[in-house]
Amino acid sequence: MKTKLYLALFCVAFFWGTTFLGIRIGVETIPPFILAGIRNLISGSIIFFYLYSQKKLEKVSPRQFLRAFILSILMIVLANGLTTYGEKYITSGLASLISTFTPFCVLILNLIFGYEKLSVKTVVGILLGMFGIFLIYQSSLTDLLIPEYRQGVFALLFAILAWAIGTIFMKRGSENSLTMLMNVCVQMLIAGVVLTAIQFYFTPDISTTTWSLRSVFAMIYLALFGSVVGYVAFSYLITQLPSTKVVVLSYINLVVALFLGWLILDEKITIRIIIAAAFIISGVLVVNYRKMK
Repeated sequence: MKTKLYLALFCVAFFWGTTFLGIRIGVETIPPFILAGIRNLISGSIIFFYLYSQKKLEKVSPRQFLRAFILSILMIVLANGLTTYGEKYITSGLASLISTFTPFCVLILNLIFGYEKLSVKTVVGILLGMFGIFLIYQSSLTDLLIPEYRQGVFALLFAILAWAIGTIFMKRGSENSLTMLMNVCVQMLIAGVVLTAIQFYFTPDISTTTWSLRSVFAMIYLALFGSVVGYVAFSYLITQLPSTKVVVLSYINLVVALFLGWLILDEKITIRIIIAAAFIISGVLVVNYRKMK
């Protein structure tokens, strides 16, 4: 049992951390939305054929399909799709740093909807996180005047918002939903079709001759290890550990993403970025301290 647990921890911590690098390499020559679309079509098909071989395919009711469709739009089409689009214009390290703001977005929405109450601990955690974000952009506010950079940052922020809304929606009204794998399979296949259609709408004449082998391998890697392995490991951890601990442990993703971006893509890691990451992670730990204890 412990071996499985440690293996799942490694998969979530490492493979999800590598997805930022994989996306950055993928969008070098492959249009972002079709990269995300094909990635999800591959991963969704893998899970589908697995369920089929195990005779675990389920009949999907209209209500279950609608729920899966909403989650697919929020958490894959918008969250994953916009992250992929954003990384075309910003570094993988910066994308991973911005993504660490997700728990705060979830917390703030829960406070607005009345699902959580405001406390001193919560305020301190939010302030720490906000200060970390401030450090990231303090010396690069002028970069926001560059249209491409601005598009990348805003795309990541909208991706975070969509993921936060999807997370809250997922936790509310989950009764009569499909099993985990079947639900994920339907979501991925829906997202794959929608994202691919979006790319063809904006760029009808897509030529695969410009796609580098490096980007294609990155896309396959994202499908196999980022989506299938990473998500299955995450789902297993949720059944074995409190969800708060899983979220906090996944912050190793940030370290992995920053290191790989520096090692492979020569992305710069400054003292400011390290301090900013420390503040953001500290904020998450403060917010979740009582629950973890």
